Amino acid sequence: MTTGLTGRRWVILEEQNEAPPQLKERYGPVLAQLIYNRRELFDNNLDEESIYPSLQKLLDPKLFKDLDLIAVKLAEAVRKKKRIAIYGDYDADGVTSTALLVNFFRDIGTTVRYYIPSRFFEGYGLNKTAIRKISQVADVLIVVDSGTNAHDELVYARKLGLEVFVLDHHEPVNPHWEEEGILILNPKLYDDINPLFKHLASVGIAFYLIIMLRRLLNLDIKLRPYLDIVAIGTVADVVPLSLINRIFVKKGTEEINRRKRPGIKALLDSLSVEQVSSFEIGFNIAPRLNAAGRIDDAKKAVKLLITKDEATGKILSNELEFLNKKRQKLTEHAFKETQQKLKKEKELNSIVVADENWHPGIVGIVAGRLVEKYKVPAVVLSIKNGKAIGSARSIPSINIYEIMEKHSYLFEKFGGHSSAAGLTIPTKNLDKFRQLLSQSIKDLPEEETVSVIEIDMEVPLSYWTPERVDQLKVLEPFGEGNPYPKFMARGLRISDFMTVGPTNQHLKFWLQDREKNAFAALWWNYGDKLKQLSVGMYIDIVYTPRVSYWNGKTTVDFILNDINISDMR
Repeated sequence: MTTGLTGRRWVILEEQNEAPPQLKERYGPVLAQLIYNRRELFDNNLDEESIYPSLQKLLDPKLFKDLDLIAVKLAEAVRKKKRIAIYGDYDADGVTSTALLVNFFRDIGTTVRYYIPSRFFEGYGLNKTAIRKISQVADVLIVVDSGTNAHDELVYARKLGLEVFVLDHHEPVNPHWEEEGILILNPKLYDDINPLFKHLASVGIAFYLIIMLRRLLNLDIKLRPYLDIVAIGTVADVVPLSLINRIFVKKGTEEINRRKRPGIKALLDSLSVEQVSSFEIGFNIAPRLNAAGRIDDAKKAVKLLITKDEATGKILSNELEFLNKKRQKLTEHAFKETQQKLKKEKELNSIVVADENWHPGIVGIVAGRLVEKYKVPAVVLSIKNGKAIGSARSIPSINIYEIMEKHSYLFEKFGGHSSAAGLTIPTKNLDKFRQLLSQSIKDLPEEETVSVIEIDMEVPLSYWTPERVDQLKVLEPFGEGNPYPKFMARGLRISDFMTVGPTNQHLKFWLQDREKNAFAALWWNYGDKLKQLSVGMYIDIVYTPRVSYWNGKTTVDFILNDINISDMR
């Protein structure tokens, strides 16, 4: 079994399950194997109708348990012209869920306002001070992207006379909790629901609500234009791109590319992006929306998505661009400092680092980068007034939430899921947490602690032409549960290589195969592997091909995922 320079074990999916001959005849050997590797994504239906996302394949809202109960009551509130308030969250899912509902209610002539708590002064979720203010100006409270476990706050809102609805997708602590007059729509509350609904982000749940409201209110309004917002929130929240989410993102991306929403158009114009895919959503659009809530005020991101005015869209887009650059600088600085802290560590099976100077809005990004670099779970925290507030991220095989739940007495509060969590912990408990996390991982079977890179199949670099790379678009959108295709190529000679990037953090290669064909490749964020490589060395690579346009020429180059020093010459 090959292990690359990143420390990940290479697993070639084709060797475990080769695509059947009839699939290869229909799609060709490469595309057939990619489809077969993702057969669960298509529910094992590998005909063209199942592979190409279509709005007609969306599951009927009637199958979404309790959606009808909430929709009927909200429709009644709309008919009675009650004032609605949306209580959102400061991440991209919370922002897009809020913007989606605000746009919808305004478009149908309903009085609506919104509230986003401050990450720095209020923290995650509902708080009673905000609820009290809302109760003075609204009759109905709709909580999005939080609220499932905020029982005290929900009861408080009800006592103040608000009708209370929750649209959320976070794990419930007590699935059986009920209170009269409070309706929670969260697919994770139910065992007897189609599991595809459990993959929805809050913005997807909100979209299902407006589908049902349109039916109940007999509205003559098109819902497809709202899918641009749904696609952004779905990709940003890194939920599995199974059937429903795949449709949302595919069709939502088409709406984004129509540039009908002034704020999104302004954002794309400022980025000089001509055509958007799920990649641009994840790496360009979502970070800018998130930047507002991470280091300033998430309301700016909501305003960008709800403005009808192009000039306002440009102003807000420029603000988000400025905040994103600031976020990048803060992240890079903190990431460097974490690595300094880890230099003395010889063997790491987990990381827990904390500092008083790290901005609380970027600790989650830093934790994610540490996981990517060290291939172990990472917890990064910002310290203030004797408390450490931060984020945990994990590798796919280790459930970080489960480990934290076993030691919940250490935390003031925590929440999340298997691969990501947020937490507040007294600084006096940090050493204990560090020890218990490390010990918990030591106690796991070895196969659960090894990071793996799944490779679709072995394909030589010479196979790829721009036309063949374009064929991979059939499988878009790529994201969680539908990863970018990864291939393996053997016995490539390093003709030359160098570090690139402002801090020499990337590696650029010129490679040659045995037929003397030449190829260019980039390895992002692995500049520290420079000393392990040399010109003339033979390597095996894991890669993703891409089409590049430069000086009027169309070529194929390659993004590397891992390298193994090869015995083949």
